[in-house]
Amino acid sequence: MSKRWPSSKERAQREVLPLSLALYHAARDYQGGIKAVAVTFGLNPITLQHKLSPTHDPHKPNLEDLEAVLSVTRDERIMDSIGEMAGGGIWVSPCTATAETPMQGMMATLSVLQDRVAEMVKTLSESLEDGVISPFEAAELHLRVRRLMGAALAIEAAADQYAEARHG
Repeated sequence: MSKRWPSSKERAQREVLPLSLALYHAARDYQGGIKAVAVTFGLNPITLQHKLSPTHDPHKPNLEDLEAVLSVTRDERIMDSIGEMAGGGIWVSPCTATAETPMQGMMATLSVLQDRVAEMVKTLSESLEDGVISPFEAAELHLRVRRLMGAALAIEAAADQYAEARHG
């Protein structure tokens, strides 16, 4: 892994961000950007852009802005940030198992878990190549472990949905 200072965009992909940055990147990366989030939720686009900007100090996002960005984007970086503020809480998104396809839903959930394990192992391996884990590498490992635990908890939710569908 590179030992250079990561950009804000790189940090958004590799670590748990502070809530203000998570909101900014979620809205910015959403199709249509911050303006699309604002319009979808009935907010003033310029005001929301100022509130979410990491370089515009006079304005800060509030709970309504959090609700708007999270409900429109459903970006996992926001939930990771909230979990971090709560002392390391882990969140689980509803899995894809349905009454019509419970087995496929279980398999999809297991596939996500497998992907998360692979991501975490790859990150750890890359971090240990030089024998030193930098603060940036540690932050990325923190995010990968958090996502892995969330995927493991999703197995439980998928199993419950599968059992309900089978024995309804």
